[in-house]
Amino acid sequence: MLRLLTLCLAVMALLSACGPVYETQYSLVPPSSADGRLCVNQCQQNRNYCRQNCGMSQQSCVNEARSRALYEYQAYVSRQQAEKKPVKKSVSDFDRSYSCGNSSCEARCESDYRDCFGGSCGGQVIPKRVCTAFCDQEKPAPAAVPMQSPMPSGAATAPMGAAPMSNGGYAAGASLCQPGMRVSVEWKGDWYPATVKGNPRQDGRCPVHYDDFGSEDDESVSLRRIRPR
Repeated sequence: MLRLLTLCLAVMALLSACGPVYETQYSLVPPSSADGRLCVNQCQQNRNYCRQNCGMSQQSCVNEARSRALYEYQAYVSRQQAEKKPVKKSVSDFDRSYSCGNSSCEARCESDYRDCFGGSCGGQVIPKRVCTAFCDQEKPAPAAVPMQSPMPSGAATAPMGAAPMSNGGYAAGASLCQPGMRVSVEWKGDWYPATVKGNPRQDGRCPVHYDDFGSEDDESVSLRRIRPR
């Protein structure tokens, strides 16, 4: 525990030396159409289900870590007794359940929700960069730019040769999500050749197979990540 506290203090000292700490917060503007609002309700249900899975995964990790800690403690006690040495440690010294955080899992749920809200339902997702620590060293931040939905409610479908939007996606994303359609899919800033596997899911995302990878890398992506090729 002392080592963990020391590590935390060292990290905080390092962060303070590097300047202010920022995080991105989001404002969501709901779509105006009835269909768009129904779509948002589905997005919320999917997010709740995702959060429940995160909670169950975290609890499973904690249970496993504590079982392992008990096993290691019992083995330690046996060794100490066999060597006639005092038992100075407790079960908590072997407990590593602190590593079972679910923040990254819940962050993925929120990211998928924003993609669904803005990319499929016609809402607006407006990011804002906010200082959360050591803000006395903060410099003026650039103004936030709203991220418009690639498929606004009631908008006409763009042709296959339509120009890309500012985020790299295409307004014609929905028309590209057709079984067998050959597309390019954005992943971490790069574009990869892929083939659409089926019709859009209920949450609006499109199931794709990456042409140069195995089926284990198949995924469903938001429409803003698709463009023609």
